[in-house]
Amino acid sequence: MHVRFWGTRGSIATPGKQTARYGGNTSCVEVRGGDGTLIVLDCGTGARGLGLHLAEIALPPRLHLFIGHTHWDHIQGFPFFVPAFMPGAELNIYAPLGFQRGLEEAMAGQMEYSYFPVKLRDLRSRIHFTELDEGFFRVGDVLIETQYLNHTAPTIAYRISSGGASIAYATDHEPFWNASAGRYQHPGDQRHIEFMRDVDLIIHDAQYTEEEYPAKKGWGHSTVEYATDVARAAGARRLALFHHDPGHDDATLDRMEALARDRVGRDLEVFAAAEGLEVDVRGGGANARAKTDVSALVRRPIAGGRVLLVTANVSEVATIQDVLDEEDLVLVPVPDAGSALARGADVMPDLAIIDAKLPDGDGATLVAQLRARVGRSMLPVVLLTDVADGVRGTLDGTGEADDVLAKPFSPPMLHARVRAWLARALAAEDRRQEPVLTSLAPLNSETLRSVPVFREMKRDELEALLAQAGERQFPPGHVLIAEGEIDFLVFFWDPLEPQPHDPDVKALLRIAVVWNIPVACNRASADFMISSPLMTSDYERQAPDYQSYVNRQIGST
Repeated sequence: MHVRFWGTRGSIATPGKQTARYGGNTSCVEVRGGDGTLIVLDCGTGARGLGLHLAEIALPPRLHLFIGHTHWDHIQGFPFFVPAFMPGAELNIYAPLGFQRGLEEAMAGQMEYSYFPVKLRDLRSRIHFTELDEGFFRVGDVLIETQYLNHTAPTIAYRISSGGASIAYATDHEPFWNASAGRYQHPGDQRHIEFMRDVDLIIHDAQYTEEEYPAKKGWGHSTVEYATDVARAAGARRLALFHHDPGHDDATLDRMEALARDRVGRDLEVFAAAEGLEVDVRGGGANARAKTDVSALVRRPIAGGRVLLVTANVSEVATIQDVLDEEDLVLVPVPDAGSALARGADVMPDLAIIDAKLPDGDGATLVAQLRARVGRSMLPVVLLTDVADGVRGTLDGTGEADDVLAKPFSPPMLHARVRAWLARALAAEDRRQEPVLTSLAPLNSETLRSVPVFREMKRDELEALLAQAGERQFPPGHVLIAEGEIDFLVFFWDPLEPQPHDPDVKALLRIAVVWNIPVACNRASADFMISSPLMTSDYERQAPDYQSYVNRQIGST
């Protein structure tokens, strides 16, 4: 893969003489897959230069924009991204669902007339929005894996694999806990390290030094020391220090780069990312396999989830109640371990948040008891603590809790943690409930004849149909993209049961209507379509011409 940095700064753009070498534009990285797939990581102000560059060369028919989260420094370059204004360009934009607003709403918000002269809906390119969860999917031959980071909003890291090479992009991430004896033992830090295991290049948030971090704790960013330590623990080959603080000039970044290199010795190649820097990423292995079978394209709604809060601290209850109300979650507060065990079986929580210090005992000890009481060995549990000693078992991997959050906690960070753990729990539940699929019968004329819509066809007609037919099964995370190749569509689904892919069904039917594709959605309409005389005669479907709409004048900036 080929990588080019177009923006490396965090928080706010800082152009000027003091930042000329490393650059002042906010986050934007271009990645070219081995098959030519174009991926753009974040769309900060650096996206303007990338867009101008793409306009000068042969623009790929599809661009894929992967946004870690929708904080402004990661999307503020989009209104100036030239391909978004170009007829014929197709932009696929991916990001996690944010707080209060969905992805499309967040992107459109900064393009309201109060802030910008062109609205999102007036752009001439075709734009598709996809909200992601943890899991995997593929874009062309490129494998994309996602995992939540520790930030003040739902934020995901991307692991990109193509042609035997791999890249991890992890920015706007804060350590889950301080290091102990040089090791990061928190389950979240260990999960983070494992996600980046053996990659060829890590692009990692390194906004602060250890000396600066105490004053910035809770802001959702890493130190250069943390970035180098986790990269080395992951066995990565190279590390790019990224998301530079707006207060750091070139000389400061030189010192931070030197500090990182001294810290790792020869175990790891480290460099500070700079605008214009290009890096070829080559791996020695075969094409990677996803570490999970969970699709990142299936977003699991958490509204209505039940959260059991075990704490005697009234102010914490009020704070957490405010956080969870935004997600329409049901909070059940209890003051002590006895109450938690008494009510647990009735509440049947989807997540438990437990204070490590309870009036009647130790919160960490309660974890296993609560799981046994509710009959859920995998119930996700977050411990709240103000001292490490009380949760030492969890921090060294021998305890029961899944997560530990230090007091005083940041409400947005707790909010993001709750969102992540509920999504993981729902994904695990989906896997347990998935039916076992039996092998399909061989596809032949007799098999087709068992389907009512084909029952009246003659054998030679069925054989002729089979000669043009094909069969392909798509596992989770895989999609089929076809352009101008569909003559008619027969699509059956269960209208009586809500499905997580209902929005995709609606989008598919909308596309069919837009492009005048005949569609059958039940047996009766399929019978009429298959038996129509037009099926056996020449028929040229008239595709609408939308060029006048696409090329309409929308004003200038």
